[in-house]
Order: sequence, then C-alpha cells, then structure tokens
Amino acid sequence: MKPQEKWRKKNPKAYWAHGATRSALKRGLIQKEPCQNCGERESEAHHPDYERPLLVWWLCRACHKAHHRALKNGA
Repeated sequence: MKPQEKWRKKNPKAYWAHGATRSALKRGLIQKEPCQNCGERESEAHHPDYERPLLVWWLCRACHKAHHRALKNGA
C-alpha cells in the first residue's frame, strides 16, 4: 500500500475536508488568500476543524509547517 493510501485510511475526515476544499475552490465558493501570518502570496489551506471543511486558514508552506510543529509540541 502506498503512503498516500495509508494516510487516507488513517485520516478519513482530513481526506474528505481536503476534497471539499478543492471542490469549493474550483466552484468559486471560497478564494485562496495570502498567508495570514506573513502575507506570502503562495499559500495553502489549513483546517483547524475537519468537521467544517470550508473554514480554512491560509498559510504559506513555512508557516503551515511551523504551526503543525507547534501543535505537536503542545503549544
């Protein structure tokens, strides 16, 4: 089994939320924004709650990784 398939099976809500976000972007229901932390134009969606897939924080890759590191360290 590929790593992506393992992740999908282990994280069904996250997988569903990511798909819902991609669909909403394509349909124009939400728009990509600059990073909410540093203003970098190239950003990606972060889901604080997978139950609400259209509620996203737009973070650049560096800020997104830093946020997840902080979550792992209990911040």
